[in-house]
Amino acid sequence: MQPKPMARAMLEFMFHRALRPSLPLIALYLVLSVFWVGFAYGVAPNIITAAYHERSVSVLNWVFQGHRSVPVEHYLDRWSSIAAALQIATILHLVIVLFIVSIDRNHRLLVLNAPRADLCANFVLIAFSAAFLALTALSRVWAPGDYANYLVEWTMVREGNPWYGGFNSYGPLFNVLAPPAWVNPFANKLLFAFSYLVCVIWLIKRFAPGPGLAALSWPGIGFWLLNPFPWVNIVFFGYFDVLVAIACVASVHSLVCRRDGVSGTYLALGILMKYMPIVILPFFVFSERRFHFRLLSYCAGVVILGLVVSVLIWGTSTFLPLTFAATRSPQTSMSIYEVLASIDSPLRLFWDSPNFDWLEKLFLLTAGLGVFAWCVRRRTGPALSAALAISVTLLFYRAGYIRYQMVLFCLILYWVASKREQLEEHSLLVALLAGYFGLLAIIQLARYWFDFTGEVYYSIVVFKFLLGCALLVGLIRFHQRELTANVGKQSGLSCPT
Repeated sequence: MQPKPMARAMLEFMFHRALRPSLPLIALYLVLSVFWVGFAYGVAPNIITAAYHERSVSVLNWVFQGHRSVPVEHYLDRWSSIAAALQIATILHLVIVLFIVSIDRNHRLLVLNAPRADLCANFVLIAFSAAFLALTALSRVWAPGDYANYLVEWTMVREGNPWYGGFNSYGPLFNVLAPPAWVNPFANKLLFAFSYLVCVIWLIKRFAPGPGLAALSWPGIGFWLLNPFPWVNIVFFGYFDVLVAIACVASVHSLVCRRDGVSGTYLALGILMKYMPIVILPFFVFSERRFHFRLLSYCAGVVILGLVVSVLIWGTSTFLPLTFAATRSPQTSMSIYEVLASIDSPLRLFWDSPNFDWLEKLFLLTAGLGVFAWCVRRRTGPALSAALAISVTLLFYRAGYIRYQMVLFCLILYWVASKREQLEEHSLLVALLAGYFGLLAIIQLARYWFDFTGEVYYSIVVFKFLLGCALLVGLIRFHQRELTANVGKQSGLSCPT
């Protein structure tokens, strides 16, 4: 009998070594799932039916007061979707817990003298993940914002007619999310939440390791876990932009680790989901004054392949999102051009009917080229270059929807994690970063709950624009000071082991 190859033997040994400690954890989640299925599908429907017919306790009877105009089957179907979503959330939470355990175990294997994982830090991350997933699952099926539109669009995809009317700016990879939505309306929203959680936990555990709660001090918890921006955009509204953001983060990290082909592939996936990340491509191709041909070829190849496959499946309607993105109206989109074209615009003093179309192109081109030239000259790292590229695009694009900021938010998270030690001396910039996204979330909720019009609405738009400008300037000034402080030392990012 021939001995097994050494590589295979080592893989089997590591697999069994890693799996054995996780078996009790998997068994615990399995038991909880069995109990939940029994309650959700055996007990809860009887409780709902009794309360609907006013045969339960007064509190439950009151829940249906004024809501008995539809048959009880409506509420049973809705409960079935929520119960299934909670079951999916439980499975995803188990995966997150196993992910945390695997990172700790690998870190102890790679660093011989590494301390044991801090249980308090892990508990904070596990509790944060549970709350994030649970609230996502408990949010109503027909969520506010674009998620309700997503469900309609995914239905049209399953019927073979995506981009009907050409009213969205999503790429062909958005259509891949149609089957999970057919299984459960919550499935994709939970996928968005799960993807974000994995990204954040990976950043904290791999980029900012430290004894105790060093990586999760109270300022860190406030910025990483309690900032309302992801809670509002993912948990409440269920926006899909987080997947685009994570693809951009993966592209940045791959470029940092000198994997140009992988970086170009990830960036192409982000572009095929939503075309906005294409503005990052020239910054990466000429990153740190080197021409990254492999990155360019992989990105272009994957994008072209994706578009060709989409055309073969859905025809030339594949390109409707590009037309929509280039010609969409800025009205009610929180764009600075909406203010410039309004009745209260200062341009009205010398221009009867201000036309912002040429102004947008001029601003985008001028500001974009200016930031690009600065990044090349200063040899900025991929994370900061990508953040600046997205930031200047969001400032001067004709649509200023706050959900677009999710790409910038995740890129900033990556940059902050990699610059944690340097940022400890720049508390003002950290406050600006946390405050910027926190205020954006508050503005987003306020717009949903209240109908702002006239001067109040335009003041909010101008305030958001000025905040974005302040953030752009703050990031640039930080890099300039870092270059001054790091004399003879490269300021680029390093790839963590």
